Parts: sequence; C-alpha cells; structure tokens
Amino acid sequence: MRPQRRTYSKSFKAQVIQECSEPGASIANIALGYSLNAALLMEWSPPISCATVGR
Repeated sequence: MRPQRRTYSKSFKAQVIQECSEPGASIANIALGYSLNAALLMEWSPPISCATVGR
C-alpha cells in the first residue's frame, strides 16, 4: 500500500511563498525549515521568487 500524499492548505502555501519572497531569503533553507523539498516550493511560487536558489 502506498503512503498517502501530503496536502497543504492554501494559507500554508501563501505563508511559505511570502517567506521565500523576502529579501535575502533562501528557498533551500526555508524548505529545510518546513521539512519540504525546495523543488516543491519552486512549483508553488512565481518565478520571480526563485532568484535566490543556489546562492
């Protein structure tokens, strides 16, 4: 039996995306803080918020 996929509320996604869009924020560090994959955050966020990936 497969494990069920985790689901996230729109308010949770909005909160995480807001943190990603702050100056100097690292998507990788934010993802680690929430035990998420950075690629998942990049799917949620608009492309302009992804400028700090890899820094």
